[in-house]
Amino acid sequence: MKRIITVALCAVFMMSLPALAIELTPDAAGKAPFTYAKVKGGEIIYNKKSVAYSPDTTNAILEAYGLQLSADAVDGLPLGYANVKDGNIAFGKKSTAYSPDELHAIFTAYGLQLSPEAVSEKLGALNYAKVKDGNIVFGKKSTAYSGSGLSAILAAYMLPMATPAAAPAPAPAPAPAPAPAPAPAPVDTDGDRVPDVTDKCPGTPEGVKVDERGCWVLNLDYLFDFDKATIKREYYSALDDVVRVLNNNPGLRVELQGHTDSTGPANYNMGLSKRRANAVRTYLINNGIEASRLSAAGFGETQPIESNATREGRAKNRRVELNTMW
Repeated sequence: MKRIITVALCAVFMMSLPALAIELTPDAAGKAPFTYAKVKGGEIIYNKKSVAYSPDTTNAILEAYGLQLSADAVDGLPLGYANVKDGNIAFGKKSTAYSPDELHAIFTAYGLQLSPEAVSEKLGALNYAKVKDGNIVFGKKSTAYSGSGLSAILAAYMLPMATPAAAPAPAPAPAPAPAPAPAPAPVDTDGDRVPDVTDKCPGTPEGVKVDERGCWVLNLDYLFDFDKATIKREYYSALDDVVRVLNNNPGLRVELQGHTDSTGPANYNMGLSKRRANAVRTYLINNGIEASRLSAAGFGETQPIESNATREGRAKNRRVELNTMW
C-alpha cells in the first residue's frame, strides 16, 4: 500500500510538469550495448532475446537515450545497482533480472516519469504495470527483458521539461543617457582612402590606385609574361597613368621596387625582380620622366605581403611597388 501511495504522489507532481518523449536515434543506437540493439541499413533492430542486464549495461542503454544519473540519485536505487566513491558513480557488473518496481525506481532516478495514461495505452500487454483506482501498481516478479521489450517500456516514459522561472517585474526605465559624441573621422593625410593608422605607404600622390595597405602597386601578372621582364605592349596604358601622375607632381621622386613570389630559386627571383623594376624605369624615362627622379631595386621573394601558400597570395606578391619620395 505504501508503494502505491508513493507512486501516486510522484505521478501527481510529475504529471503537472510538461514532458517530452525520449528517443533512441540510429547514431546513438550504434553505441548502445549489442545485447540491446544494433543498427542495420540505418534502422534500429532490437534484440529479441531476454537478457538480465548488469547495472553498467543498463546505464549504457539509458545513456544512449541521452539520460544521465546524478550522484544525488544513487541512494534511491536498488541495492547493488550503483554506489558513489570520491564523488564518482561506480555501477555494478553482475547481471540482474530486476522486477518492474525496481526498474521503475531506476528509470525515475534518471529523471523519467510514467503516467497512468501511458501505462494503460502502452504497457498493458507487457505485464510491467497496471492502473488500479487511478494509481500505477508495478509488478514484483524479477524479469529478464529482451531489447524490444525494454524499448517498449522506455517508450512509455517521458522526460519532464524544466519550467521556466517567472519573469521578474520590469525595472523602471532609466533616464536616457546623453548621446555619445560622434567618433572623430579617421585621419587620411594623403587622401588614398586608407587611414593613416593603417597606411603602410603614406604620402602617395593624388589620383593613384592603392592596395589595401595604401601602397601604389603595379600588378606584374598583366605587365609581363611568365618569367619575362619585357613589358607587354597592350598594357602600356597602365604605365602611361604613372607618367601622368609624375608629370602632375614634378617634385615627386619614385623608387621602383620589384617583388616576386616564392616560385623558383631565390637567387633567380632576386634577379628577375630587379630586371622587371628596371624595365618599368626604362619605360618611364623613354616617356619623358627624368632619370634622376627614378631609381629601381629588386627584393625577390624576401618581402611578401600575402602567403605564398595560395594562388591568390602568390599573385599579390608578384608586384612592382612605387615608393614615393617628396
